[in-house]
Amino acid sequence: MTILFKSELNKDGNLQHITQTQIIKRIVSIIDANEGDVGRLSYILESLKQDKPLYHSDHMYLENKFNMLFMIIDDEKPKENEAISKIQKLIDSDDGDPGRLQHICDMLSQNKPLYHSDQVYLEHKLETNNVHLKNNITHFDVKPEDKINRINKLEKEITLPEVKHNPTPLKLRGLMPRDWHPPENNLNELTGIYEKIKTEEEILGDRQKIYDEINLQRSKLSQLILNRKDYEKQVSLEKILLESQIKEEHINIQTQTKISEQIISQKQELEKVKFERSELMKKITIEKDTVAKDLQYQKNQLTQTQLEQEEIEKQIKQEQILLTKMIEEQKFNLLKQAQIAREIKEKQTDLEKTTKECDDIVSQVTQEKTKLDESEKLKKLIKLQENDLIKAKEERLKIIEIITKEKENISKKTKEEQDKLQIQGILAKQLENEKKTLEKIKQKRKKVETQIKIKNQKLKIQQQKIKKQILEKNKKLKSLSAKSVRAKPRKFAKNLHENQDLTKLDN
Repeated sequence: MTILFKSELNKDGNLQHITQTQIIKRIVSIIDANEGDVGRLSYILESLKQDKPLYHSDHMYLENKFNMLFMIIDDEKPKENEAISKIQKLIDSDDGDPGRLQHICDMLSQNKPLYHSDQVYLEHKLETNNVHLKNNITHFDVKPEDKINRINKLEKEITLPEVKHNPTPLKLRGLMPRDWHPPENNLNELTGIYEKIKTEEEILGDRQKIYDEINLQRSKLSQLILNRKDYEKQVSLEKILLESQIKEEHINIQTQTKISEQIISQKQELEKVKFERSELMKKITIEKDTVAKDLQYQKNQLTQTQLEQEEIEKQIKQEQILLTKMIEEQKFNLLKQAQIAREIKEKQTDLEKTTKECDDIVSQVTQEKTKLDESEKLKKLIKLQENDLIKAKEERLKIIEIITKEKENISKKTKEEQDKLQIQGILAKQLENEKKTLEKIKQKRKKVETQIKIKNQKLKIQQQKIKKQILEKNKKLKSLSAKSVRAKPRKFAKNLHENQDLTKLDN
């Protein structure tokens, strides 16, 4: 299984190759050390054991845990020897000595050299002179001296029964040509040779028995090795099962400890929530008092603004009456000036009076402007107070949301908190009623502002009309002054200058 994830290079920028067994060992060590998400790591471990491909997110998680970039490669498997496969086929087919063949197979798998006799036996069984096979099999070049030493060692290891020699005379053995008779003189020598041959034959027979026993022991050894391997496999499987069970128990213990910790933390959170709820109730009561005070204060300010507005309206009406009287007087004076040209001095006095009245009007206009500025300042203050109220409302709504959430959690546990939450609902209704009153006050204030705007526009229109009338009067006065007596030019010039100053002020 080769997994080729090419993620972003780390600081070192080196991509390391890791086998599947190595990464499994690392994950097991991390789980034992309880570092990271145990559930996720166990899932990754199971997927690797089942030869499943990893997700990209899991691969990135492992890279972060190992602090390196890696690529999972297949475990290196030893290259199978052709001779081993053929020997295994011979063992399976029961062709030859299975013990000896198993011994040869074990030697080849361990890359150990074969003895010459084993090699000859193998070549005879395989019935091949393939050069490739011979190259794969290493053997010893055994000398005859080494063979003798080996046999002697085996004789020492295996105790044989003692051979008893019979005292009977030895018979001559062997084949001789016809009409041949042993010489009388060399008869003793021949008997000695025959005895030696017999002893050597007996030794060879004993050695053959030893060799057969060695082969039997080899077969037994091979069977024992096979049994041992099977037993080791069973032990390894049982070990793996036990390790998995131990890991599962560890995981269960960890989960139980986590659950207990969560319960303790939840209890602490409950106590904190109760304490915070009591504090919030206190804050709500305090805020309620402050909101009520602010409402009363705003109501008083509205009443004051209404009274001031009424006073301003009364002043405007009085000024309108005065202006109408002034206009009528000015009309009467103009008629007198048209009829009587000689009474310029009296008219000049009237002009001075009119100038004074104009100054008064200008001062009144400035006063009205100051009053308008004050009203704008009051509007700004009202806006600031409205913003503060909106912020208080938002905070109150947030607090109400928190309280409702706590209500849903705590209502399941205790009845006492249900009663308290009912009280909170009553408070919320009261706050909503206060909201409605505030909205009504806002609407009234907006109406008052619109009325003030309309009245200001009317005042501006009236001021423009008065200015036009004054300009017309000045024009008439200029025309009359041109027709007046030339005996007093200086006074006339002064009056002209005064009239010009008045027009400038009006503009």
